[in-house]
Amino acid sequence: MEQSRAIGGRLVAVRVSRLGAAIPGPTRLEPGHLAFGLVLDGVPVGDLPTGARLRIGHDAIVEVESTGSGPRSEDSAGGVMEIGEAPVRPATVLEGGLVEPGAAVTLEAVALPVTDALDLHSFRPEDVPAVVAEYLEEARRGGVLEVRIVHGRGRGVQRAVVRRLLAGVPGVTEFADASPDRGGWGATLVRLRPLERADGP
Repeated sequence: MEQSRAIGGRLVAVRVSRLGAAIPGPTRLEPGHLAFGLVLDGVPVGDLPTGARLRIGHDAIVEVESTGSGPRSEDSAGGVMEIGEAPVRPATVLEGGLVEPGAAVTLEAVALPVTDALDLHSFRPEDVPAVVAEYLEEARRGGVLEVRIVHGRGRGVQRAVVRRLLAGVPGVTEFADASPDRGGWGATLVRLRPLERADGP
């Protein structure tokens, strides 16, 4: 499952290594392990989960790897880092292209593990319907048949959006407020039908 986020910044420098000199002008990123060090401003690289995808400029997309993914020496590590920060996050180039200092960097998507709860607080309201629909589909694929969607109490706007969506999603057998110890009316408990029974012959 992927989560779109409105995080963005810019590419400050492309380096041959973490400690190397900046490469002036455009640099071509090729698919595969990111061999260059990309120094970013305005993107919280250290806080990004493994699998987060960053669009750099118009063409290139890199996916952030876990910090422990493979042996890399500190001064020759390719990857992404925040300006002024030492840790480098290894990354894989998913879509190659030309990048150069000053290029916009946006968080394209974040891969989310499918668990039995989805907290909507970190999503933009306009993204909620798509996120919930994709989450329910992934949950069913993963065999998670009871989930809790945390939308918050507030004025009930997100709750109403979620409930309208749930009423039309195939595979949802029932939904109701969660029990008080699991969020009460700030969360909706959803029961799902297994894929093979709902979508099989």
